[in-house]
Amino acid sequence: MLFVTTGLLITDLALQPGLPTPPELFGPDKIEHLLAFFGLTVLARMGWPRRVWLTSIFLLSYGIGIELVQGSTIFGRTASAADFVADLIGISLGLVFAHLITRHAPR
Repeated sequence: MLFVTTGLLITDLALQPGLPTPPELFGPDKIEHLLAFFGLTVLARMGWPRRVWLTSIFLLSYGIGIELVQGSTIFGRTASAADFVADLIGISLGLVFAHLITRHAPR
């Protein structure tokens, strides 16, 4: 439930009309993307610990989907490859963090 709720919240935030700002390669929104996908990845690993590849592919697809929807004119947002890279980094860090935590957890 927490994973789904967090995903819905992130989707809502990602599709809110944005302020007109020039795109930045290392802007603060990249940290937001990284943290959002880090959190989603950790939650996915907690919910489905044996489905690493499936949840990773789902989250990558979700990140691409958000950028494609933002690129449409419907929401007044713009797509960004740098945002997707931040998503990818967040997923990678989330996988590493979850692996380190679960490696030492009692079975």
